[in-house]
Amino acid sequence: MFLAAYGQDCLDFILAQSTFQRWWSDQRMWLIRALSPFVFGTIEFVMKRLGLPTHEFVVTSKVIDAELSRRYDQGVFEFGVPSPMFVPLATAAILNLIAFLGGFVLVLKERSFCSFFIQMFIAGFGVMNSLPFYEGMVLRRDKGRMPTKTTLTSTLLVGLLYGIASFVLKI
Repeated sequence: MFLAAYGQDCLDFILAQSTFQRWWSDQRMWLIRALSPFVFGTIEFVMKRLGLPTHEFVVTSKVIDAELSRRYDQGVFEFGVPSPMFVPLATAAILNLIAFLGGFVLVLKERSFCSFFIQMFIAGFGVMNSLPFYEGMVLRRDKGRMPTKTTLTSTLLVGLLYGIASFVLKI
């Protein structure tokens, strides 16, 4: 059902005179909206309702240089400005990669792909959607790469989540 829904969405996108690359970028944008602005918006709403201080809206620089314009035309994600909005996204990307690699090791160890198919499929889908984040964290060397502070914060959060899960689940 999942694959059929995605297939239909892709077909609708292409029939509307678009491309597969634009459809895939649209799928990534849904992931980004689900993990960053919706989460921060919910936190902001709850804090405001409880009478707690909230973050202020900060105007960011909209200066576009030739290199930034070239990356935009190529459809490359831009992470150059440090932002707390990238932390949940990078955390989810790292967590999905660890889950996928851990599942892969289990599949090799147990020699039973069938028992881990759903888990591997979900983690693999997360990894595929997160490819621009891995590229931004590790491979890119331009101004648009993921800030090191964001990558380190996300890695520490994943470690903290793993530690809490290990303690609670007694792994």
